[in-house]
Amino acid sequence: MPVGVPKIPEYEFEEEAEFEDSESEDGYQTEDESEDEYEYTDTEEEEKVTWVDLPNLLYEERILFLTRKINNEVTNQLMGLMTYLSIEDETTDLTFFINSLGGWVKSGLAIYDMMQAVPPDVNTIGGGIVASMASLILAGGENSKRIAFPHARIMIHQPAALFSELETGDLSMEINRVTKMRKTITKEYAKKTGQSVSVIYTDMERDFFMSAQEAQIYGIVDSIADEVFAK
Repeated sequence: MPVGVPKIPEYEFEEEAEFEDSESEDGYQTEDESEDEYEYTDTEEEEKVTWVDLPNLLYEERILFLTRKINNEVTNQLMGLMTYLSIEDETTDLTFFINSLGGWVKSGLAIYDMMQAVPPDVNTIGGGIVASMASLILAGGENSKRIAFPHARIMIHQPAALFSELETGDLSMEINRVTKMRKTITKEYAKKTGQSVSVIYTDMERDFFMSAQEAQIYGIVDSIADEVFAK
């Protein structure tokens, strides 16, 4: 099942239905004939149910969704879609809707890097909650084409590691790994927002939540949806 979008049923009905005369020769409908006919009709209508695959229809319009935790499965799927759509048409923008709590750092960076690598511009639109690595992906859209819905909440913070699950010998290596990741993420936020590295580094010390308007001032998005769509 593709990311984040359900399927819906669509019923096909014949434009001109032909109904047989269910009356007997003497002009009256028999009870047995009536029951058999209605049972047959119900069965036929059930067989005519088809399914509209909404994700595929949206993908054809170059619209992608990130609405789950970022992991390898979601990342591979989105990277594959961006690659295919870029090969199909490298000039038409992609639109990326984001409503996610974030997830794995390496997987998130893979999506972010792919967005920078593909030829089409990637428009990002954040709604609901856009937190952690999802906020970097939101910021990673093409400059001037990053949008937040009016009531979206955007959050940045430093990467975390479960040090309690590590053995003593691995602790130092894990600290170094997380420190390098934090420097990388800080640098990318600074590049995309226009904020200084020191400001980003300080703000990431804790869960730093922003409204859509605050995220616009901060530089994570360029505009608010109601302002854009009202034009």
